[in-house]
Amino acid sequence: MFDPQPPDAAPDAAPDTTPNAGPIIGIDPGVSRCGYGVVTRLSGGRFAAVAYGVITTSPSDPMPERLLSIATELDALVAEYKPSGMAVERVLFSNNARTAMSVGQANGLALVAAARHLVPVVEYSPNEVKLAVCGDGTADKAAVQAMVTRLLGLTEIPKPADAADALALALTYGWSGRLRAQTGESSGVVTALDKAVQRAIDRDSALNTQKGSVVA
Repeated sequence: MFDPQPPDAAPDAAPDTTPNAGPIIGIDPGVSRCGYGVVTRLSGGRFAAVAYGVITTSPSDPMPERLLSIATELDALVAEYKPSGMAVERVLFSNNARTAMSVGQANGLALVAAARHLVPVVEYSPNEVKLAVCGDGTADKAAVQAMVTRLLGLTEIPKPADAADALALALTYGWSGRLRAQTGESSGVVTALDKAVQRAIDRDSALNTQKGSVVA
């Protein structure tokens, strides 16, 4: 099983009780290690960690069995936490074709799990996540992990790194204008974050056009 790791700090604010305010799951896809993070919205626009961890498979096992294991665990995660939304890291061009294929396979499994349970899903690039969490699309992993720890009120950085990345994805979904549109809560105001995220999307799209996107 995915053996979720509970957060090390309890929320100090009441849960958000507005419609569609259920937990949000972030997925950092990979075949050897697939990170996940579950956050819940609190009143006042804050978030708290519910659970996080990694789904692991052994490189010595046949690929079909590894993919089946990941698919089963992702399905169990969604069934248990009943999220109002899912965020998955987008597959971008990679110089390492084997890594890109691995991430793409796990990415697809996450999308299927969301579709099976009728959960809205959004894919974000690493730059979008860095912008949302740190306000800087060039922030390094350490900066993102430190900010995730601070924003969720945790006493230590979530480990392994795949879990911290998944929590960052969930936070990005929670803060994005797309979430407001999906829940019907849009204020009609485009925030600075919305604009920054759109610029990141445009840059990533341009980069993929120049170098060639990963094709499933």
